Amino acid sequence: MKYLPVIYVIAVLIVGACNQKTIEQTPVKEFPNITVADVQKKINAKNNILLLDVRTVTEFDGPLSHIAGAVLLPIQELEQRVDELNEHKEKEIIVICRSGNRSQTGTRILISHGFNAVNMLGGMEAWNAVQ
Repeated sequence: MKYLPVIYVIAVLIVGACNQKTIEQTPVKEFPNITVADVQKKINAKNNILLLDVRTVTEFDGPLSHIAGAVLLPIQELEQRVDELNEHKEKEIIVICRSGNRSQTGTRILISHGFNAVNMLGGMEAWNAVQ
């Protein structure tokens, strides 16, 4: 009888752990995407957005460059540094990478932490193709 509370707590922890989705398991359809054209409209309209580039420093400063005003936070560091973005919780965060793949992961991470994040389709390759 004295072990019943301990068993109950262990059971609750196991059930909770089994019900959690990992970031990689979050289906793509569960987060929004945005086109380059719509990002440009939001920038021009001076909407309350944050452009978050999740590439490496070398890529950010490299040939594809970056969108003016974008904040760099590499995908490899995003999970550990996500609290640095807390001041932007009220903003729509547009997540950007080279081609749109790492930004999907970044969008998943941000959404799992309660941010309003969207993935920019095609990344900087698509951005530069229309500029």
